[in-house]
Amino acid sequence: MSGGIASWCTRCKEILGHTIVALKDEEPKKVKCNTCNGNHNYREKGPEPKAARTPRKPKQTKYETLMSQLEDDYDFSRVKKYNMGGNYKADQMINHASFGIGFILLIINRNKIDILFKDGLKRLVQNL
Repeated sequence: MSGGIASWCTRCKEILGHTIVALKDEEPKKVKCNTCNGNHNYREKGPEPKAARTPRKPKQTKYETLMSQLEDDYDFSRVKKYNMGGNYKADQMINHASFGIGFILLIINRNKIDILFKDGLKRLVQNL
């Protein structure tokens, strides 16, 4: 049953000389690597190289989506400046001194608001 044959070695990751250990229907079934002495199924060739991955386009954040829905000539000077004593509504835009332009997403108990800024969601107060 022994004989020499070239086979893909699963340990060495190369096509190397192997000794046939088992036959099935007159074809090599099991082989032993002459380099590392590993036993494995006979493989005539190695695995196909993997296709190069194309980098994914980053998904647009909700903030970027909302900003892109504005008209190109939108006048940001019309945006209301944030003030803790102010009264705001959902879907309104505000301009915060530290966080910048934000979209009011939710009014909570008439004195708290969730605002989506470029840096993420912030909970601020209103009506104080």
